[in-house]
Amino acid sequence: MPRSIWQFTVIVAILTILFGAVAPTGATARVGTGPVLLTEPYLQLPTKNSVRVVWLTEFAGRHHVVVVGERADELNRAELRAAATGGKIRGVRVFTARTGELSRTAEDAASQIPNPPTQITRRRIWRHEATVRGLGVGSRTPYRVVSIETGALVASGTYTLAPAAAKGQAQQILLTSDHQSMPNTPANLQQAVATVGRIDAVFLAGDLVNVPDRASEWFDDQRGGAFFPALQGRASRAVNGVTYSGGEILQHAPIFPAIGNHEVQGRSGLPTLNESFNAPVPRAVAQAAYRKVAKQVNPRNDPKIRERWILENSFNTETYEEIFTLPTSGGGDERYYATTVGDVRLISLYATRIWRSTGIAADPTNWQRTRYTEAPATVGDPLAQGWGSHIFEEIGVGSRQYKWLQREVASKQFRDARYTVVMLHEGPHGLGDNVSPPFTDPVRTEETDAAGNTRIRYDYPRTENVLTRDVAPLLESAGVNLVLNGHSHLWNRFTADSGTHYLETSNVGNSYGAFHPLSGRFRPVPPAPWNPDNYLAQGNPGGLEPQLPTVAPLTDPAGTPLPFVQSNDYSVFSVLDTGAGEVTSYVYDLRTPEVAPTVLDRFALGA
Repeated sequence: MPRSIWQFTVIVAILTILFGAVAPTGATARVGTGPVLLTEPYLQLPTKNSVRVVWLTEFAGRHHVVVVGERADELNRAELRAAATGGKIRGVRVFTARTGELSRTAEDAASQIPNPPTQITRRRIWRHEATVRGLGVGSRTPYRVVSIETGALVASGTYTLAPAAAKGQAQQILLTSDHQSMPNTPANLQQAVATVGRIDAVFLAGDLVNVPDRASEWFDDQRGGAFFPALQGRASRAVNGVTYSGGEILQHAPIFPAIGNHEVQGRSGLPTLNESFNAPVPRAVAQAAYRKVAKQVNPRNDPKIRERWILENSFNTETYEEIFTLPTSGGGDERYYATTVGDVRLISLYATRIWRSTGIAADPTNWQRTRYTEAPATVGDPLAQGWGSHIFEEIGVGSRQYKWLQREVASKQFRDARYTVVMLHEGPHGLGDNVSPPFTDPVRTEETDAAGNTRIRYDYPRTENVLTRDVAPLLESAGVNLVLNGHSHLWNRFTADSGTHYLETSNVGNSYGAFHPLSGRFRPVPPAPWNPDNYLAQGNPGGLEPQLPTVAPLTDPAGTPLPFVQSNDYSVFSVLDTGAGEVTSYVYDLRTPEVAPTVLDRFALGA
């Protein structure tokens, strides 16, 4: 169970006494009308003989168990109740779950639920997690989960679980990202299962939802494509007259995500969840603000209160960390980690920043909070400023994360792995919109005009891009086979001279476009006094040329093969087959649902 669930309650109580609520307040929002499972069970953190089983409800409940064994599916309600309350049932084993409450989940007027509240309102959700032990390598065992609330019993469907894959055990691993409750996500996942069959693990390179503290985006957005329903075959989203249910995946396969910008919630205390999401500030800014109010908000100098105040006034990933139980490595906790998944050594990095718009008003007095400018009205309030597209976790040379990455690629686990995969949300290479501006700390310039007005702008020197300057050379010199990223809602890939492949497979059917001579599209470049050399209008800022799909590339109207998939008419999914040592990308035309997905691209790892 993530530690933050248990730590949060006491800290918030203290903070509320001292200086007001920092979490959503008011009446509790609840979508369900009776005891139901908010999710089907999903698998986490497999080991050689165990796996975690997790599910969520809108009630605390009295008993929560996992029933494991060949008879799990045939048990009647009386037997399930007996199993959940300590009885011995022939042919099954029972594992008791530990329960904790999510600390930040809420809804507001923008939530896609029946009768949404008019203001941010806490939604109480409980998380149940049991460790199923004594599993045999290479075998799958039926299981289901049971929860009891004041006499009412609810049970999941019956699925199968397995421990961690053994070395040499072939796996089909789904490579995906940027689901974000988009219309075509359920279609993408449904077609992946229909094409591949059983998926053994999911590597998801960030942007699971849009606003991480909005509960319905995870569980029951009434548009029919929330995160868990889409990945558990329980969605209901119509596209071109066809309703898609998503894929039954997470009940059988562990998920290993990376943090994207949409897993990061900004400052607390703003009127809406959207405003909070869009208002993170760097921790150093919050720390400076704290020093000015420390005597008022923390007269006893309690370090826990200090850290909580800074977190609430900067940004956090607490909902993401509470929902998932992920490997922990070094100083990264669950935010960046490494683990072995069968023949794959996976490294998941925390490489993302706040997305901000590109607009620059011609008149500086009309500037707004964008990646390049600040609104004049906020000049005297550091916490109200945007601070450009600032990086959430440093990853360049000298940072804690970079030093950890150096140790990881030198480790025995990395060297002994048949395949090595590095996953991060923003990558060094790409044709999409979001590879600009360069991935570096914004350079802040404060200028005063003739009338004495202060204006603030930000530059992003191309030579300071830490992903291309620092991270990519380290990965290539270490011989990483595959770098998986997302963020631009696009399919494109690149191959370095070292043999390292870079793949963005984030176009589930909601692309933000490719910026390449064959697309005819240009990224916006800021005007003077910004240096245009720092901002590439077309092409890959990382320098590598995009690879044409090897099997059946899409073409432009003139018949020219395209090295990208940017159309919203197509949904792309990719699968790593560890038995064959290949990554295959499939494309599904949403306009012709009767036609099965076809192979777009296939390449061998290490080739």
